[in-house]
Amino acid sequence: MLLYWYNVIRILLLRYVKKRLDVNEPFIKEFRVKTLDCDALRVMAAYKYFVYMDYARWEQFIRTDLYTAVLTRKLAPSLGSQKIIYRKPIKRGTRVSMHVEIAGWDNRWFYHVHTFMQNNEVKAIGVTKGLFWRKDKLNTLEEIVHSAGFSNIKKDPPDWVLQLFENDGQIISSMAPATHETILIPETEMCPK
Repeated sequence: MLLYWYNVIRILLLRYVKKRLDVNEPFIKEFRVKTLDCDALRVMAAYKYFVYMDYARWEQFIRTDLYTAVLTRKLAPSLGSQKIIYRKPIKRGTRVSMHVEIAGWDNRWFYHVHTFMQNNEVKAIGVTKGLFWRKDKLNTLEEIVHSAGFSNIKKDPPDWVLQLFENDGQIISSMAPATHETILIPETEMCPK
């Protein structure tokens, strides 16, 4: 966790050195897959895709006017859900470019699409859904979008993005019982006599 916050603080400090990003344009982040990013098969481990997606969202957020628009309102970005589709593995030591695009938003959620590319070939696509909140109060995105410099106040996410997340609420409500019982394994099976 310390490494995570070290990288977030580093991204925050580099905001004052690196060129500002246009919030309307896709952000392209290039990186080399390190040895510690890989599992035993010498390809990038599944969890590292999510880590790189998170760092890229932070960098896009901090290096655009979205940062100022959110901070002045004392809001915090929060991730609601994320999905990833793996197409082909990424090998250790190879260079990868990740294209991060704000796919759209509604009155509550905003959506990012992260496309991992290598040699003009899609290796994986990650999609996230997030929001801005303060003290358990959600804020509408319209005023944030307007002050952050987006060219359009309304940008509907593509249907395929919305379809990825349409059943999330039902899944959570069906899996989270009202009591504190075990969800998948009965207690009697967990502790045999």
